[in-house]
Amino acid sequence: MAKTGVIAILLLTIFSSGCNINNSNKNSDDTVPSAPRAAKTPTLPLGQSNGWISDADGRVVIFHGFNMVAKEPPYTLESVGFDEDDGEFLARNGFNAVRLGFMWKASEPEPGQFNDAYLSSIERTVQAIGQHGVMSLLDFHQDAYNEAVEGQGFPDWMVFDDSVPWIPGIPKEAQLKYQRVWDNFWGNIQGVNNTALWDHFAAFWQHVAQRFRDNPNILGYDLMNEPWPGLQTPLCLNPIFCPHNSTLSEFYEHVIPMIREQDSSTPLYYEGSLLAGGGMAIDIPVSETNAVLSFHNYCILTVVGAIAGLPSSPELTGLTCPEFETLTFDNASTQAQNQGHPAVLTEFGSVPDLDAVNSVAQQADEYRLGWMHWTYFNTGTTNFPGTPSLVFDPTQPPIGDNVNTSLLETLARPYPQIVAGTPLNWSFDTDSKVFEMSYSPKRVDGTGQFSGDAESIVFVPEIQYPQGYTVNISGGTLRSPANARQLVIAANNGAENVSVSISPGH
Repeated sequence: MAKTGVIAILLLTIFSSGCNINNSNKNSDDTVPSAPRAAKTPTLPLGQSNGWISDADGRVVIFHGFNMVAKEPPYTLESVGFDEDDGEFLARNGFNAVRLGFMWKASEPEPGQFNDAYLSSIERTVQAIGQHGVMSLLDFHQDAYNEAVEGQGFPDWMVFDDSVPWIPGIPKEAQLKYQRVWDNFWGNIQGVNNTALWDHFAAFWQHVAQRFRDNPNILGYDLMNEPWPGLQTPLCLNPIFCPHNSTLSEFYEHVIPMIREQDSSTPLYYEGSLLAGGGMAIDIPVSETNAVLSFHNYCILTVVGAIAGLPSSPELTGLTCPEFETLTFDNASTQAQNQGHPAVLTEFGSVPDLDAVNSVAQQADEYRLGWMHWTYFNTGTTNFPGTPSLVFDPTQPPIGDNVNTSLLETLARPYPQIVAGTPLNWSFDTDSKVFEMSYSPKRVDGTGQFSGDAESIVFVPEIQYPQGYTVNISGGTLRSPANARQLVIAANNGAENVSVSISPGH
């Protein structure tokens, strides 16, 4: 097989992950610690300003969270057991977002015939975790298109393969049938009812948007997970130029205005190709102003090693992975800045090497970006070996041995959830447990400065500070009680900057 084909296979494997469906027998007894909805949450609606996600008061909003997707029938999160106590568990540990995957195939099994019972199930999940202040990014989570080509997501009636045969024993990335299905979609051919495929796609999202547009627990719509470039894939295996990006731009420019006919305000998240998550080129003009770049970041060497069953080599990954990861962060930051959009890292991790996971989380802090880790719960056949779950069995309460404590300690880290001003920097040292942050009270929209009444929120996870913490603030005033999980800060009148330092101990 050609070298480019091998690389493409590795890249696709990196970004493919999944979970099986099983019946939930989770109960709601008193064994699950209870907690009220987070005391301090963003004011709605969410929007954006000068490259930052912002709330209705103009404060910057940062998300930390997880992915949760059910990739097998009936494709609902309820059937996996993901529900309210998972939302409480996430909120208690400082996570305020879930990238909640759903399937077009289940939403519209036949052209124009929508399965509103399925969407009602998705809505119940959104509401269940939303009770605890955890917002949902609705994600059309296709992976490899459809079961006809060893994937899932798109409806059967959206598969057009020109009768190209499937050759047994050959990986799908090398199958002409697989490429043809994607190329026909990107070619926007006429489909069922003589309707162009992109118009079918837009009609699907119009229906979803009409249903969820007034839901206060929705932080945005992620239009399509990891688009595959089809036969253009070999031309896109470089960090400089990908001809498929112009097709993606044309696609987004076509479907976004149609979605906006039903929902004029919910932020729309768009992605580069699957390859962009491995440092390949992303340059996609998108004229929509209330849009957010959704990007992924995986180190090729770490994942390939896990696939091959090789022992983790921190010496190797520590030297090489940051270079791959930094390239991906740089590409995403350039794309977001060029378009004037915020960016959110909506997938990373998916490996048992917690040093690698921590490395990406630290880099996200350096780039001042929010993130969502893959994954809250993972099973299924499309995932490579070793992908860790935060919770081992979501049909049971997320407590005790049912929680991956090592992963939780890696990811439950202090961070600014809401900033009344412009974030300048923040960081967390996992060894010393010292968190540092600084921000300017200047509004990100450039209209002046926040008053002393405006509050910024830093989440301080108990797992990092079991004996409590000490906080030092310069240029601001503490407004929360000792050892509160949400640290509340107000800038002093006239302060140019506010600096915050958190360390272990009383």
